[in-house]
Amino acid sequence: MNDLTFDKVNDALLSVLPEFQERYKRELSWWQGPEAPGQYTVFGFVAKPVVRELLASNHEPLLLKRIFDFFEEMARSSDIQVPNLLQIEFFEWLVGDPERLATAWHYMGEETKGVARRDGPDSSLRAEPPRKE
Repeated sequence: MNDLTFDKVNDALLSVLPEFQERYKRELSWWQGPEAPGQYTVFGFVAKPVVRELLASNHEPLLLKRIFDFFEEMARSSDIQVPNLLQIEFFEWLVGDPERLATAWHYMGEETKGVARRDGPDSSLRAEPPRKE
């Protein structure tokens, strides 16, 4: 994937993860704006709930790997709005959920782990990966 830009992140999400398309249609059926839903709306109403469910069950490791590979591309983007979207929509809640964070840690690349470490409530993530409680 080329350097991901903020204006293309929704299309990239649905292209790389076609499993999200049905959820996108269902969750955003209420949308009536003249333009497509914004990035924070799509990630908040579509991607975040799917990732929460998948991390809770951890029954689809291949899909989780693909999701976190996409997140790694987001974290590496030179368009600062892209890693900011990842940080706000995913890591602000994920670092507060030690069990899901421990599951997610196994799928994260180095840049994604860096985002998690920056969002961590304390320095515990800087030294070692999180543990399930």
